[in-house]
Amino acid sequence: MCKSSFATVAVSVSCLAACAAPTPGAAPVVASASAAPSAAPAASAELRVLVKLAKPAGASADTAAIATQVAAAAGTNARYLAASSPQWHALALRCADVQACEAAYLRLSADKAAFEVVQRDERKRIVTP
Repeated sequence: MCKSSFATVAVSVSCLAACAAPTPGAAPVVASASAAPSAAPAASAELRVLVKLAKPAGASADTAAIATQVAAAAGTNARYLAASSPQWHALALRCADVQACEAAYLRLSADKAAFEVVQRDERKRIVTP
């Protein structure tokens, strides 16, 4: 849990600190870009994205499968946040730094076979002290 006393500041690529609060009530689903467990240091940047699947996942969407698919395409860890429809899903990409998040975003955007649309999640969040 993040114990910072300062407000979150939006960065040009909407990266948030890795300690950003998870969505209340949602079970975290984290997928790694590699099949083998990694001993890499914890990510220091997080980019929240919205993806529109090329094929709808249906009502029984497998959030772990979607997170794994996004992680593989982005080349970094992905945490499933929420679905807003059978096709639209919010995820967080965990990266080493802002530049790594930008590169992961570009890789994810290039996978047109799996994702019809990829965009930064720039929705405003209410931060409570």
